[in-house]
Amino acid sequence: MNAHSVSRSGVDRLINAPIPNTLNLPVRARELLRIVDAPSAFSQRWVRDEWLADPEALVLGGASNILFVRTEVGKAMSLGTSTYGAIDLGDRVRVFADGGVGLDEWVRWTAAQGWYGLERLAEIPGTVGAAPIQNVGAYGVQISDVLDAVALWDRHKQEYVVWRAEECGLSYRHSRFKEEPGRWLVLRIWVTLSKHAPRDWPHLGYPGLESAAARYLESVERAAHGLTPAELATIVTDVRRQKLPDWRSDTIGSVGSFFQNPIVARELAANLAERWPDMPQYPQDTQERVKLSAGWLIERAGWKGKTVDAAGMSEIHALVLVNHGGATGQALWDVAQQVQADVYSQFGVRLEPEPLIWQ
Repeated sequence: MNAHSVSRSGVDRLINAPIPNTLNLPVRARELLRIVDAPSAFSQRWVRDEWLADPEALVLGGASNILFVRTEVGKAMSLGTSTYGAIDLGDRVRVFADGGVGLDEWVRWTAAQGWYGLERLAEIPGTVGAAPIQNVGAYGVQISDVLDAVALWDRHKQEYVVWRAEECGLSYRHSRFKEEPGRWLVLRIWVTLSKHAPRDWPHLGYPGLESAAARYLESVERAAHGLTPAELATIVTDVRRQKLPDWRSDTIGSVGSFFQNPIVARELAANLAERWPDMPQYPQDTQERVKLSAGWLIERAGWKGKTVDAAGMSEIHALVLVNHGGATGQALWDVAQQVQADVYSQFGVRLEPEPLIWQ
């Protein structure tokens, strides 16, 4: 049965609609509501009562952070709003974007303007609306570092609210939104960026980034401090494409890093360091907790490059769960759970998935 749609004020309602996803799984929604004009859509009672208030209606961004174990979703919603812009504040700029805007598109646009703050998030898939929920980050920067405010629709109280960044409960790959899954629909976010390079610019001390930047700087005969935000975004892109499958590809599917880097008590980290002196460890600000490398743990557990029925962990980056073509969502989830079990058995560390597991 092919999808067909019915358009009404502010929304498109699609029946039996495919859900594109970066794991390349064959998933369909019996009904998909695409919100193309939020004020118009939310003013309609049937949208609020039949969709926004329904806890079973899944909110979709770019489906780049979801593992669909099932092949069918009953009801799903997505934001088709895609406006972004900026307000000049002198040395700084306040930038906004609707939740339906592609995150990578928005990041590259800000970098192209010469504004500093988001360039390290280049090449991350998904939408702007998903960014504060996951508190996305890369190479020392998280969206929380620049976030000002978030406009939300509260699906429980059926009302529009705006939260300041400090109200969002943002920490490493976590937010207040994740504590109440399905309740919050992110309509717009605002960030503050700088027109001038920060003091530690360009801060290249991350695996792969420093060497890639050195090669680029040698080719253009320039010092590191002369890098523009757009140039650093390009360098980040090159590094990510060497380590991760292209999320636009229809050949190999992934959601990028599948597991969070675990943060453990200092005592456990010390015990692990005695047994494995080469284990990467990153003390956190509190000094009572230490971040470990999930990729290192997975590789040492023997899962890097291992495949079971087209589902497995990438041979390039052990942290990436991949669909080599034809794997089911259940097969991918089975592999992920086996990785969790093996890492826990060997190291006593529990890995937590980054994406939503839709079962």
